[in-house]
Amino acid sequence: MGYNIDKKRVISLCGAGGSGKTTLTEEILFLTKQTTRKGSVEKGNTVSDFDTEETNRHISLQLSVVNTEWNKNRLYIIDTPGYHNFIADALCGIRASDSSVIVVDAKDGAKAQTERVFDEIKKENKPAIFFINAIDKEELDINFVTSSIKKNITDKAYLLQLPIIENGILKGYADILEKKAYDLSGNEVNLSANASEALEKTYTDLIEELSTLNDTLMEKYLEGAELDKDEINKVLHQATANAELYPILLGSALKGIGINKLMDTAVDLLPSPKNESDKNSALVFKTYNDPQIGKLSLLRVYSGSFKSDSTYFNVNKNQDERIGALQLIQGKTLNKIEEATAGDVVAVAKLKTTETSDTISDKGSNIKYDFVEMPPPYISYAIYGESKNDEEKLGVAISKLIESDPSLLFTRNDQTKEFILTGMGKMHLEVAASKLKNKFGIKTKLEIPKVAYKETIKGKTNSHGRYKKQTGGHGQFGDCVIDIEPLPIGKDFEFVDKIVGGAIPKQFIPSVEKGIKSAMEHGILAGYPMTSIKITLLDGSYHPVDSSDLAFQMAGSIAFKEGIGKCKPVLIEPILSMEIYIPEENTGDVIGDINSKRGKVLGIEDYSAKKGYKIIKTLVPEMEVLEYAPTLRSLTSGRGFFKSEFSSYEEVPSQIASKIIDKAKENKPA
Repeated sequence: MGYNIDKKRVISLCGAGGSGKTTLTEEILFLTKQTTRKGSVEKGNTVSDFDTEETNRHISLQLSVVNTEWNKNRLYIIDTPGYHNFIADALCGIRASDSSVIVVDAKDGAKAQTERVFDEIKKENKPAIFFINAIDKEELDINFVTSSIKKNITDKAYLLQLPIIENGILKGYADILEKKAYDLSGNEVNLSANASEALEKTYTDLIEELSTLNDTLMEKYLEGAELDKDEINKVLHQATANAELYPILLGSALKGIGINKLMDTAVDLLPSPKNESDKNSALVFKTYNDPQIGKLSLLRVYSGSFKSDSTYFNVNKNQDERIGALQLIQGKTLNKIEEATAGDVVAVAKLKTTETSDTISDKGSNIKYDFVEMPPPYISYAIYGESKNDEEKLGVAISKLIESDPSLLFTRNDQTKEFILTGMGKMHLEVAASKLKNKFGIKTKLEIPKVAYKETIKGKTNSHGRYKKQTGGHGQFGDCVIDIEPLPIGKDFEFVDKIVGGAIPKQFIPSVEKGIKSAMEHGILAGYPMTSIKITLLDGSYHPVDSSDLAFQMAGSIAFKEGIGKCKPVLIEPILSMEIYIPEENTGDVIGDINSKRGKVLGIEDYSAKKGYKIIKTLVPEMEVLEYAPTLRSLTSGRGFFKSEFSSYEEVPSQIASKIIDKAKENKPA
């Protein structure tokens, strides 16, 4: 496409929701003359927030790609969502980029989502620049925002600029390495004594850090020798590219302040792509799937070149994939191109088998790119179609959503018969439901899932069941005697045949078992399935003409139903095994909350992947944590997360069980 690989940059814009990433994208496109007017998030007319759901909600829900040119360099900018509910697309954007600009709001400082995306950037060992946005807000406290970055994100972040504030109003900024100050129009100005002192201290902090990364610079600094600016810039460039230091820049996307400096620094300090191989290879990092535009796959080319209307090989699916027209992406606008080379980001429509995370390459090249490990979705709602027609179309439509958003999960609970949609938060699921309505014409409702309670017994008894019916002609006759006793919770059902002497013919013994199993589907307390029960068939009788399979099924069912009430029936509930990952300072609050939910804390461990974090391992009744995600976010200021899986069943305390049983009886159809 006319650019050497060293003149390309693939940069993801990351940060918390509301920090101004989309507004920054608009300013960059306007500054570089890709647009003739700046769009507004509030007005819903930005280039990168083009989905109807985004324009209605005024937030980014998915990543989008734009391209531009700066100082004869081709820049691909991936604008990523900032809210935790849509973290999957942020992670995909980071994976597809070579570096990041992390946007931090000047008032809010570094938030939980800033921390989360930086963890991924650090994990992939990719360089980044922090951009403190909206520095034109009144009463800016630069120490607060930089401290929040150093404390919550990384202590290797260093200012390259200082704001000049007079009477609470931004007047300009000082360039730390140049030791010069400028007003907002770019004219050089003089600094006050206090500002000069602050500048000198910030300069010293930066040089001391750079000196630790370069022996020559360290020697000159310790000797008090004059430091060469080119040498400092060289060390800064290397330290940034190696993710050893993270520069901090200042500006205002809304007012267009500091954007030139940000672009210059991004081109200067952030690395160009590496040509990974002499073979052709690309990674599919995002799929759009819309009933109107169809399936659109976004490809990051890592090596070689791809040509329109050519056949390549899907390594993950082990089959050929025909690629049609390659298209350059500007939000939702697509422009056809003939060829894409290493470092390009392009779109391809209507790929047949290729999905997000797949590698496209040459057959036999053995190139396969790792993809993002998706965070486990942890909030679930039952989803119902509002009509039979909606129900029938639901599965196919949700599969289309999942193709675009692999952090969604769609399952069926065989016991409660509910379809379960699981995602990263309630808003995530609400957006999915809204897309089903607006894009696929399917009306749905989300409800808190039913808990898969079961019933079992604690006592044992002997029971007799007889079924006799005479209606003219052949009658029906079945007769059996059984013992009913409990099994350990976790074992489902055991049937023991102790018939001797042919009291019940062999062909009817499975019929008795079938009738008992049928009766166990609806328990005596609240109608929940029964489990952990042992049945021993002891005796019975039959009629040579009137006995039948149905008659002995009925006899087994009668014996079970008449005896089960004498066996001390109890309600049991699913228990989840949870691992809760939290900042250490929140440990007490989280444990207190778990205790209030009848949880049992099994232990607390250090979380080796993140300094200052703990893992609380616990067992908690599922009914207590159906909506745990917002609770944990509140307790940890958005920094906590958890994983859970089914562990076992345990008896429900009697006081709670009585309420569940009463409610089940109220809801039982007449």
